[in-house]
Amino acid sequence: MANIDISRLSNIYDELEDLNGSDVLFVDEGSQSRYVIMPIEIFDQLEELIAMLKEPESMPVVKFSGEDIELSYDEYERIKNQIMEAVEKTLMPKPEKLN
Repeated sequence: MANIDISRLSNIYDELEDLNGSDVLFVDEGSQSRYVIMPIEIFDQLEELIAMLKEPESMPVVKFSGEDIELSYDEYERIKNQIMEAVEKTLMPKPEKLN
């Protein structure tokens, strides 16, 4: 991996300064994006995610007692959100009926 001094990028420094916490800056060559500039926090998260995907056995697993079911944490979160959405739609009173 190579580093470049910010002074060499003086013509895009203003755009870099305008980036918010999770924004990225794509650098285009012709009509195609060739490079991306992002905050180091985002890069670290991507590195962590890539490492987890390369080693699926290190991914967190949710096991259910009494059942032989194993879900990855992402699958568990997706199913939990679907269940919570169904519960809300079924059991939550409609605002117009609360009067």
